Amino acid sequence: MIQPNTQELFKMYDKIPVHQITTIRDPLNGVWSNTQLSTLFFSANNVTIIQNGIRANVYKMSKEKYLIDNQDNDQLVTIMRGMFIEYSKNLPENITEQIKLLNNKVIVYCSQQVYEEAKGYLTYLKDSSTLITPLNYPTMPYTRDKQLEFKSFF
Repeated sequence: MIQPNTQELFKMYDKIPVHQITTIRDPLNGVWSNTQLSTLFFSANNVTIIQNGIRANVYKMSKEKYLIDNQDNDQLVTIMRGMFIEYSKNLPENITEQIKLLNNKVIVYCSQQVYEEAKGYLTYLKDSSTLITPLNYPTMPYTRDKQLEFKSFF
């Protein structure tokens, strides 16, 4: 029995950009129409710039102790979307300055979150790898104790 060529069958369907981040395709869908500012801010190159900024900032915050990997792109674009909606000026001039301002806000916010989570995770690893030490029995530090005398009032 002859099977159809699956490669030819798949060419007939829509080409979905699977190698692109899902939320970058249309991050402002239903909120704003695309502008030059939004197109450049949500571009893959700008996401890479923000990722590198987060990594460098966490490295500096930790005094060169924590070397982190890139963060999840979908979560990063969600944060970028929130910052864009809240802080973008949407002016047609000075696009690069507006992008730098938005990038800085995203980097500062994400760096603080990632740094605190990394610090907490390392504390958890240290705590989970050490044995629990039981508490000592209570001791009486004051040794000159006196017995109270019972006096009847009747």
